[in-house]
Amino acid sequence: MTGTVSDIDACTKRLEVAVPRAEVVDEMDRAYRRLSGRVKMKGFRKGKIPRRVLERYYGEEVQAEVLNHVISTSYRTLLEDKGMRPVGEPNVTDINMDDDAPELTYKATVEVIPPFELGEYKGLKLKVQRQTVTDEMVDQQIEALRQRAATFEDVDREARAGDYVLFDIEGFEGEEAVPGTRGENQALMIGGDESEKELSDALTGMRTGEEADVDIDVPEGASPNIAGKSLRFHLHLKEIKEAHPPELDEEFVKSLGRGYTSTEDLRADVVKEMESMEDANARGHGISELLAALLETHPFEVPPTLVKGEADEQIREYERRLRQENPDVQLSEAKIEELREEVRPQAEERVRQLILVERIREAEEIEASGEEVEAQLRISAARYGMTPEKLRERMMTTGAMASLVSNINYNKTVSWLYDQADVEFDVHDAADHDAHSRDSEEGAGEERAGDGDSKEDG
Repeated sequence: MTGTVSDIDACTKRLEVAVPRAEVVDEMDRAYRRLSGRVKMKGFRKGKIPRRVLERYYGEEVQAEVLNHVISTSYRTLLEDKGMRPVGEPNVTDINMDDDAPELTYKATVEVIPPFELGEYKGLKLKVQRQTVTDEMVDQQIEALRQRAATFEDVDREARAGDYVLFDIEGFEGEEAVPGTRGENQALMIGGDESEKELSDALTGMRTGEEADVDIDVPEGASPNIAGKSLRFHLHLKEIKEAHPPELDEEFVKSLGRGYTSTEDLRADVVKEMESMEDANARGHGISELLAALLETHPFEVPPTLVKGEADEQIREYERRLRQENPDVQLSEAKIEELREEVRPQAEERVRQLILVERIREAEEIEASGEEVEAQLRISAARYGMTPEKLRERMMTTGAMASLVSNINYNKTVSWLYDQADVEFDVHDAADHDAHSRDSEEGAGEERAGDGDSKEDG
């Protein structure tokens, strides 16, 4: 086989391929031998049907099958020899194999993952924030346990800190209701969640049956259609309940059913759990820093098809969340295109992560073990209320097993990379953490503004 690869752009290639006629003929012979052993025809023994008879009845089908196989094998081999990996199926044109031609020739256009050299990825230096578990944090966690065990009493007064309230809510942009923002019988503890402070402040002082509007700046991490926007939320307060938590005593800790015999036992276990949670949080932040550092030192182009596919998957997940609240919601094509543009940067970053981690996995020969696959199957099966055997059968039928293994491989490789890193923990208390977060946000804002200025100057 011979062929040339020319650039349309970094991720799109034009191929011109020639496959010797002898290779095509050999593949045609194999196809007819397989067919002869598979079909039944009256008057012939299985496997003994003459080639000319098979050609009469199945000639076009076999030729199409062989051409598809030869083209698929040859273009992949050509690209792999040049360090490129095809994405999706090629657009094949100009197929030609005349009776007297010495070669099968064709042209194709295909997207590829372009080759790139792996730089340093082991032993990366990382500085990871880790919050100290303080007595105040432990007290707050124990207080949360008391609040969850509280009894509630309806009260006829204004809502105040510590009350649980039941309310309806819906977001508006101008006079138009925003899809996915309507919620009925929403519960909230007044003053209990700092992230919902604006909503909590708006409900404070309201009485049962009252309605109010409040303007809220929606955080960037919210659903794509409302993230970063300032919306007007209409509130209808339906119930106010005063909490009566139990005393923090021996009777309460025993009621938790975890073998506690004293408040000291409870406190020690809470400290242990919170330390474990902070370790996990620090590891999660560290992995994010690791991936960002790897992408910074491994610049490469990514195929638009993969980016679009990832963006569309994020939009489908967003639609699934919307339909949990409103089964009738439908996104217009214009809205989907708007969302696709909004999530494109995150989608491109995710695709680059997947490609880079896969290259490292191959270089290090990291593979999911059978035990790891079985363990993940058991976890997923329990989530779906199925037996692992039934889930495996379904995933094999739908092709989802390959995706499961791929996810395990990705997570296993990322975990391995983090364990190889040179991690320095920056330990701080809650107050330092809040100050650091504010500084980081301000720094990020300044950096974004600088990027914008540069683009305008350019």
